[in-house]
Amino acid sequence: MLTFVVISSTIRTTTEKTIKSVVGGQERFDVLARCLLNLDRWKERLRTDLNFVLYLSHPEEQIALYIQLSKLPYTLKSELDSVITILDIFTKPMDSFFRFVAISFEDLMKSLSETTAIYYLTPDGIPLEEFTAKINQNAELCFVLGSQYDLSEIQEQVLSNLEVVPLSLGKLDYLASHVITIICNQFSLNDD
Repeated sequence: MLTFVVISSTIRTTTEKTIKSVVGGQERFDVLARCLLNLDRWKERLRTDLNFVLYLSHPEEQIALYIQLSKLPYTLKSELDSVITILDIFTKPMDSFFRFVAISFEDLMKSLSETTAIYYLTPDGIPLEEFTAKINQNAELCFVLGSQYDLSEIQEQVLSNLEVVPLSLGKLDYLASHVITIICNQFSLNDD
């Protein structure tokens, strides 16, 4: 199983959301929609389950949104489908493929570390290409990345305390959705 944790300090559960506010809005819901769309596209190509965890790190939130891609009741065909799905999740929180959980970042990471090997994407980490050859493809893996902002120093300290392995895609900054695609592609190459 591959789990991707994307941390957002801007997305809030308490604000009204419409298609117009999502596209390029202050909360950057478009980042979340692109991540979900990319994961949905990879779920049939990889021989493992994919999970997406959006961590709402705003001080008034501290909520994890868990999305199990294998239980998504339909295939997302476009970014618009993904945006509509995300809007539905935030306005009709009773479907079976996702759940909201109030949890601190530290408790989320501790919980995930009980069953998964966690890796943090940062420019200062071990190059991904070198590391994926060593990763047990059958293990449960979790990749932590920021959305449009880097993780806070406190969040990075939590990861450091848990001895999370830092991985790097290089010195360039990538969109979170692109990071997901690069990692999934690397695993598809190692799957052969």
